[in-house]
Amino acid sequence: MASIRPFKAIRPNPLYADRLVQTTPQVQSVAGDISDPGGLPVLKIALEIGARQRPETPEGQARAYQDIDEEMELLMRDGRLLADSENCIYVYEVVHPGYRQTGIWALTDLDDYKNGTIRTHELTFSDSVRRIKNYRKNTRLEGSPVLVTYKPHVAINRIIAETIGHDDSMSLSSDGVSHILWRIDDESTQRELINAFAQVRTTYLADGHHRLESSSKLAAEQRANGESVFDTIATLYMATDQLRIQEFNRVVIPSAPIEPGDLLTKVAEHFEVLESDGPVLPRKQHKIGMRAGRKWFELSPRFVPRGSFASALDASILQEQLLAPVFGIDDPVNDTRLKCIGGAGAMSEIEAMLGLHPEAIAFTLCPLDNDQLLTVADAGEILPPKSTWIDPKIPFGLLLYRHEA
Repeated sequence: MASIRPFKAIRPNPLYADRLVQTTPQVQSVAGDISDPGGLPVLKIALEIGARQRPETPEGQARAYQDIDEEMELLMRDGRLLADSENCIYVYEVVHPGYRQTGIWALTDLDDYKNGTIRTHELTFSDSVRRIKNYRKNTRLEGSPVLVTYKPHVAINRIIAETIGHDDSMSLSSDGVSHILWRIDDESTQRELINAFAQVRTTYLADGHHRLESSSKLAAEQRANGESVFDTIATLYMATDQLRIQEFNRVVIPSAPIEPGDLLTKVAEHFEVLESDGPVLPRKQHKIGMRAGRKWFELSPRFVPRGSFASALDASILQEQLLAPVFGIDDPVNDTRLKCIGGAGAMSEIEAMLGLHPEAIAFTLCPLDNDQLLTVADAGEILPPKSTWIDPKIPFGLLLYRHEA
C-alpha cells in the first residue's frame, strides 16, 4: 500500500515567484555545465547549485551548507518565501500548449521503498547517492519531489477533480507554460485521499532514483545513530495516463574523427543501414536514427536479444551492439565522449552540438511507453542509464519541504 502524508510547504511569494523559480520546459544533457549558472533562477542557484560548485572538502562543503542556511533565513525573513501554516496535500497541474498533467503532491513514507511498494527501473551510482545524501543531511531541504506513477484510481481521480474545481489556486506562468497548485487542507478530505492511496498496492518510480536511494540510506544511518530520522520524501504522484515519456538521444564525440565509410562498415556488422533524406525520429521500436558526415541513416538491428525485456529495448541494443564495440564506450555514465540529451528542445541542442563538433555522431531513439516502463519495473530489471525522459520536470523550489532537525 502507498503511504502518503500531508506537510507544511515553503513556497515562493507570488510577487517574486517568476524570479525565484524556473518555469519553462528544460532540455538536459549529462554534459550540463554547472560552472556557468547564467540564466538559472535564484532558488536553484542559492539552494542547490552553489553547494555543488564548492570544493568537495570538509571546509568547502561546510561553508556551502552554511550559505544555504543563511540564504533560507534571508528569503523567509524578507518575505520572498512563505511557509504554509497548516499541513496540506497539494494538487499540482502543469499546463503546456496542447496538453496538461495533473497529480498529487505529498510526503511518502520511505518504508514504501524498503518494502517494495515503490518499484524502480534504474541503477543508482554511489558517488551521486553520497553527494545527495550529504546535501539532504546538512540542509534538510527537498527542493523538488521525486515522481511516482501508479495505475489510475477512481477515488483519487475524483478528489483531484473536486479540488481543481475550486478557485483558490496558486499559479505561476511563463512562455505559455503554467504551474498551478491547490491546497487540500480539509482533514476529512486528506484522510479520504490517504485511504485511497492505501488501496494502491504498487507504485513505480518514474524520476528521482538517486534522491530516493540517498534518502533511504540517510534515514538508516540516522536511525542507527539515534538521531532525528528524515523518514519521508516529497513526492509527486501522477497516474500512468498523465505521464509523458520522451526519447533520450545520444551524441558521441569520438576521440579521433572516424571516416564515414569506415563507420558505416562497422555499423553494418550489427545493423541494416538505410540512408534517409532527412532527420530520423523513430516512433517504433528497433528503428534507430544516426547522423554521421552530414547524412541521416535509419538503423535496424540484425539481432534482438531474448531473455529479458530490458535487453531488447533500443537503448540497450545501441549500447551493447554499437556504442561499446565501435566506440569503446563501456561506461556510458562516466565516459565524457557520450552526451545524452532529452527534453522538448533536444533536437535543437543536438544540431548545435553537431555544429560545434562536425566529427560527432548523433543517435535518435524511439521513446518507451508507460506499459514498457512498468513491465521493466515489475520484472525487477534495470534500464540502461538515460533511457527515458519523463515529463513533467517539476521546477526546483515550486514547493520546498524542510525536515525538522
